[in-house]
Amino acid sequence: PFVPTDVQWWRATTCVARRMATTAMRRAWKAYASLSKARLSALVASTSTAGFVLGSGEHVDVPKLGWTTLGTLGAACAANATNQLMEVTHDARMTRTRIRPLPSGRLRRPHAVAFALVCGGLGVATLHSQTNDLAAGLAAGTIALYTLAYTPMKQRHPINTWIGAVVGALPPLIGWAAAQGQLDPGAGVLALGLYFWQIPHFMALAWLCKDDYVRGGYRMVSLADVSGKKTAAIAMRNALYMAPLGFLAVSTGVATNPFAYECVAMSAAFGLVASSMYRNPSLQQARKLFRASLIHLPAFMGALMLHRRPNAALVLEGDRKENKDNREEEGSKQWRREGGALPSMSSPPFPFLPIPPMHYPTSVECQTDTEE
Repeated sequence: PFVPTDVQWWRATTCVARRMATTAMRRAWKAYASLSKARLSALVASTSTAGFVLGSGEHVDVPKLGWTTLGTLGAACAANATNQLMEVTHDARMTRTRIRPLPSGRLRRPHAVAFALVCGGLGVATLHSQTNDLAAGLAAGTIALYTLAYTPMKQRHPINTWIGAVVGALPPLIGWAAAQGQLDPGAGVLALGLYFWQIPHFMALAWLCKDDYVRGGYRMVSLADVSGKKTAAIAMRNALYMAPLGFLAVSTGVATNPFAYECVAMSAAFGLVASSMYRNPSLQQARKLFRASLIHLPAFMGALMLHRRPNAALVLEGDRKENKDNREEEGSKQWRREGGALPSMSSPPFPFLPIPPMHYPTSVECQTDTEE
C-alpha cells in the first residue's frame, strides 16, 4: 500500500488548512457585510459623495472627498448594525430577514456590538480629523436618530417611514458640510430630493412585504390599507413633490437651467409609475414602482452633478486667495527690483518726521569730522 512521506503529509495538511481558513474568511466577510447592509451603506455613502461634489468649488478636493465617503460609510455601517442588534427577535419572524447574521446565528451579539462601535467610532473620528466638526456632528446625529428614533418607532407607529426619510436625507448634508464647512440653502436640494424619494421607495416595499411586516410586528401604512389606494397615493404625491426641486437648485445657484426641466421630466415619469399602482394596486405594480425608484435616484443625482455650478462662496474665497498671492508675488518682485528693503524707507510711515538720509558717511569722513 502507498504510504505518504512526511513532506506529503505536511503539504496535504497545509492545503486543507489554507482552504478552511479561506472558507472561514469568506463566511465572516459575508456575515459582516450582511450585518452592515453593505449595499445600503454604499448607497448612503454615495449620497454623501454627491453632497461633497455639489458643495465644492471649481476644483473638487479628491483626497478630502475620499475621507468624507469613508467616514460616512463607517457611520452607515454602524447604524445598520445597531439596527439589527435591536431587532433580532423581529427579524427572526420575517421570511425576508430571518437569514440575517444575528437571527441565523452566524454572528454572536458581542461581535456585532464590537463591529458597530468600531465602525461608528472610526467613521465619526475620520470625519472629525479629516474634514470638520460639523460633518462629524451630523454623522453622529445620523447614527443617534436612526437607532434611537427610527428603529424603536417601527414597532409603534407608521410615522416611522417619515422619520426614516429624515435620517436618509442627512448624508448629503454631511458631504456638503465636509466640503464647505457650513450649511446654506443650496445644501437642501439633494437632501430634499432624498427625503421625497424615500417615501415612494418604502411605500412600494411596504406593500410588497406587507405580510412579512405583520409577522415581524412592524407598524407600516400598508397594514391598515386594505385596498392599497392610500399607500399608492402617498407614493404618488411624494414622487411629484420632487418636480420643483430643479427650480430650487437653479434659484440657489446649485445647478444650471437645464436641470430644472430634466427634474420635472424625471419626477413626472416617477409619478406616472406611482399612478399606475394607484389605479391598479397589486404586487406587480408595487414591484414596478420599487424598480423605478432604484432607477430614479441615480438619475436624479447624476443629472444634478452634471449640471452643477461651483459653490459661489468657495469660488470667491479662492479668487481672493489667488489675488492675495498675486499681490504678494508682485510686491516681492518690486522689492527685488528696488534693491532690497532700504529703498522702501523713502516713504516714511510718519510724514511729519524728516526722511532719514540715504547717504551714510564712510570711516574716512568720520575721522575727518573728528579731527575738525
